[in-house]
Amino acid sequence: MAILELINLRKARKAIGYLLCIVVALWLQTMVLSRLTLLGVKAFFLPAFIVAIGMWEGGAWGGALGLAAGVGCTLSMAGSPVLFVVLLPAFGFLSGLLADFIINRRFVSYMLLAVLALLLTAFLQALPLWLFHGAQPRGLFTVAALQAAWSVPFAVPTYFIAKRLAGHERSRP
Repeated sequence: MAILELINLRKARKAIGYLLCIVVALWLQTMVLSRLTLLGVKAFFLPAFIVAIGMWEGGAWGGALGLAAGVGCTLSMAGSPVLFVVLLPAFGFLSGLLADFIINRRFVSYMLLAVLALLLTAFLQALPLWLFHGAQPRGLFTVAALQAAWSVPFAVPTYFIAKRLAGHERSRP
C-alpha cells in the first residue's frame, strides 16, 4: 500500500494517455499514411505531434515522450536507425523549453514550430542520400519540402489532441 501512495495517479494516467496516442499515431503513420501518396511523397506528422506534446507538457515530458516515439518510429520504419531516436526527443525538449520561456502556447506558434520540425526532419532524411549516395540535391530537397507540406494538414489535429490531454481546455462561461 505504501508504494501506491508514492505514485501520482494523475500523472500516470496522463502518461498512459500520451503513450496510447503515440501508439495510435505510429499505427496511423505506418499503416495508413504510408499507403497514401501525394505527388509521390508520404506524410510524416509524428515530429509535429511531439512538438505539441513538448509545448503543452514542458521539456522533460516532451523529451521523454519524444524518446518513446523515436524508438517506436525506429522500430516501425526501415532506414534511419538513429535519426528519430535523437531527433524526436530533441524536438520535444526544445519545444517545451521554448514554450516555457520564449513563445506562447497558441496555435500559430505551434504551427510555426511544427512546420520547422517537419522541414528539418525531411531535410535530415534526405541528407544521407545526398552526401553518401550522390543523389541530386535539387530533387531530394524538393521531395523533402513536399513531404513537409503534405504532413502539415495532419499536424493540425495533434495540437488539439495534446492540448486536451494536457488538460488545457477552454473554460466555458
